[in-house]
Amino acid sequence: MAATRKSPHADAAAVIAQMGGSKSQARIVWEQFRRHKIALFGLFVLAAMYLIAAFAGFIAPYGINEYRRTPVSAFMPPTNVHWIDPETGRLTRPFVYEYVSERDPVTRQRVFVENRDGPRYPIAFFVHRPDHPYEILGMFRSDLRLFGVEDPARIFLWGTNNLGKDVFSRVLYGGQISLTIGVLAVWVSLSLGMIFGVIAGFYGGLVDDFIMRLVEVLDAIPGLFLLIVLATLLKDPRNPLAQAFGLSMTSGQTFLMIVIVLGFVGWGGLARTIRSLVLSLREMDYASAAKALGASEMRVMFRHLLPGTASYVMVVLTLAIPGFILAETGLSFLGLGPSEVDSASWGLLLRDATARGISIQFVPWLLIPGIPIFLAVLCWNLVGDGLRDAFDPRKRR
Repeated sequence: MAATRKSPHADAAAVIAQMGGSKSQARIVWEQFRRHKIALFGLFVLAAMYLIAAFAGFIAPYGINEYRRTPVSAFMPPTNVHWIDPETGRLTRPFVYEYVSERDPVTRQRVFVENRDGPRYPIAFFVHRPDHPYEILGMFRSDLRLFGVEDPARIFLWGTNNLGKDVFSRVLYGGQISLTIGVLAVWVSLSLGMIFGVIAGFYGGLVDDFIMRLVEVLDAIPGLFLLIVLATLLKDPRNPLAQAFGLSMTSGQTFLMIVIVLGFVGWGGLARTIRSLVLSLREMDYASAAKALGASEMRVMFRHLLPGTASYVMVVLTLAIPGFILAETGLSFLGLGPSEVDSASWGLLLRDATARGISIQFVPWLLIPGIPIFLAVLCWNLVGDGLRDAFDPRKRR
């Protein structure tokens, strides 16, 4: 009796079964990304930063513009939280003392000291403050705070600025703008770049020439210069634009303007690269087969060609966000960002450290907002490097 001949397809199926089944592209990329420990650490740090920014109202002990209407609250140092009972020397519930202002007899500078002769103020957790409510994700309204102390004491973990506002609370609120504006601006830039890039690469000819010349014109316009011009026009009461928006733009209008301008002037480089990728992808067999089967041009472009650029797009997405975060920080530092009246951003907080008449050696805590900027930019770059290696077949193990 003749031996049964095995099919090569059966051998391939057996190998795949031994490997645990076929893997999707997303699963392969995730497994490779997980091996990049530094990039994984950056991803976890970013997730924590965005989570803290989303629940800033709950974590922050004070409101974004809450301050004491007394001159002694300006430039207060970080509050010293006590964990040891000075009488017994044992661990106790954390508490603080009220701070009082004095004049240093040598330097004649105003200094703050703890009034240890006064009462102790224990730190309470999950306290309600009905006079200072907040919103979570713009949907849920609450007045519950993670921690706080009773009046007249205050707990300023990172000190106060020149107006007596809590730096710790404002840094948490500032993350909502500084972290979000980079993601939104990238999506604006990404959407425009993908649409115009795939159209230019698919049609070629006059359409390609027109889009590429448009990209060159936009690249010649610096985004910072454009934002400065818009801010100047909107602050001029004689200008129709200023009359339409009001003499002073709200933080929401300023935020939207920055997102649109940064995204609008930043899509050119992405469009060029996607165009070059589509020029090669449109000659592939699957694209020709889709055309032969009667697929429409829109389906071929966005269903068959555009997904082929996904690996490049994901890497660009993560590497471009830190650039937009730094751009917003610089704009806010120059006074072109959201208004300090009803909002805060990290660049706006850093500007407090350079205000006239301030010696940073006496108020070094005003530089603290630079730390989350550094962490956000560093972690986004680490994630981008990890994704670049994960999508590269030559670096897979």
